[in-house]
Parts: sequence; structure tokens; C-alpha cells
Amino acid sequence: MILYQQQDPATIQSLFNSIATRYDRSNALLSCGLYKYWNRELIHRVLMATKPHTLLDLCAGTGDIAFDYLKRSPVPCETYLVDFSSEMLACAKTKGEILFPTKQSSLHYIEADVLQLPLQNESVDCATIAYGIRNVQSPLKCMQEVYRVLCQGGHFGILELTRPQNRLLHFAYRMYMKTFLPLIGKAVTTNKEAYLYLLRTIEAFVPPSELVTMMKSTGYQDVTCKPLMGGIATIIIGHKK
Repeated sequence: MILYQQQDPATIQSLFNSIATRYDRSNALLSCGLYKYWNRELIHRVLMATKPHTLLDLCAGTGDIAFDYLKRSPVPCETYLVDFSSEMLACAKTKGEILFPTKQSSLHYIEADVLQLPLQNESVDCATIAYGIRNVQSPLKCMQEVYRVLCQGGHFGILELTRPQNRLLHFAYRMYMKTFLPLIGKAVTTNKEAYLYLLRTIEAFVPPSELVTMMKSTGYQDVTCKPLMGGIATIIIGHKK
């Protein structure tokens, strides 16, 4: 049995490689389809609001955020999908070739650590990370790296699963997480331990207020925090002036 540890990136890389081909189906079932609504909220609040010509999607997975935006984008957009899972990127590339056969030259799939981005200073207009920052070894360093590569006027949007603050909702949420969700996870994946680890990271991760504090300390301005569905998920947006 592999012991997945956030402070050992190689184990997390192995985790995502192991679940890549079932990742989309698992997300749909595990979130009861809600992840698509949360994704649209991130796209609407960050990308459609700013209409970037260059987009950096971190922990891009199979490309949902980047591709959903490109379907709607009113302007051409050079897009960088960064993930340290080669299998996730392979799934994203296959999906991108089907969805955008004429735009392959503007899609870049980069296998890299989000703490060491192989991009120049002030080279992207906008950056996003969905469901990924809780698995990053240092969320603060990730924010600092994004700040480095963002152009002046650029935005960084974070979408993450979080713990509801309402006591009744939190109780229902914990019951779902501890009782029903593991059963669903067992049915849709061959790697039960991987999904149990991902569930534990939600419970153990810092609250949104701490992410807001990190963003402000990094230099982001006008930082906003928007809970979704009572705080089951949260969107945090910062602006580099």
C-alpha cells in the first residue's frame, strides 16, 4: 500500500497518475455533478470577467477549467496547462485534440511543479487552480510563483473544496464525506486509498480565511472570498496591481 503524503510530492504524483483515466467520471459521481457548477463559477468570476489573452491553469488535471473557458472565450487565448502528473496531462491532451483540433499551437501541456514554474516573469494575464492547492506542498510558495509570472493587472483565481461553517450543514457534510462518499469512491475507482487520501486533505486543509491572508501577504490586492453552496467549495480571487 502506498502512503500518500503532501510533503512527499512523489507520492502525490503517483496518486494522480493512478487515477487519471477515471478522474472525470469520479469527480462527477463524487460531487453529484456539482463540480461543473463550481467550475463555471470560477470561469465566470475570473476568466470571463477578465478575458485573458494568456491563461495559466495550474494543477490542470484533464483540462476542464481551461477547455471550458476556451469554448466561451471571445478572444484568442494562449493557454498553458501545468500539472506534475504525466497521465493527467496525457488525458488533457487527448481531450484538447478532440475539442480544439485547429487550436493545438496555442495549447501548451507542461509537466512541472507549481512551486517552480518554467515561465518568465510577468508572462501571463490570468491564472487559475481548481481543487489543487490543498495538495501542493506549500500553498504560499505557489501563490508567490503565480504572482511572479502574472502580468500587472493580472488575476489569480483559486477554487477549492472547503468545510462549511454552518453547524447543520457541516454535520450533513461530514456524514456524506465519512459514510456515502467512500462507498461511491470504492465503486468508481480501483485505488480506494487515493480517494480516501483526497477526502482527508479536505478535512485537514486550512480554512479559506488563511488562504486570503496568504494571498494578501504575497502582494495580491482586492482579495475576495466567495463561498459556494454554504461553503462546500470556495472561490478566492486576487489581483496583481
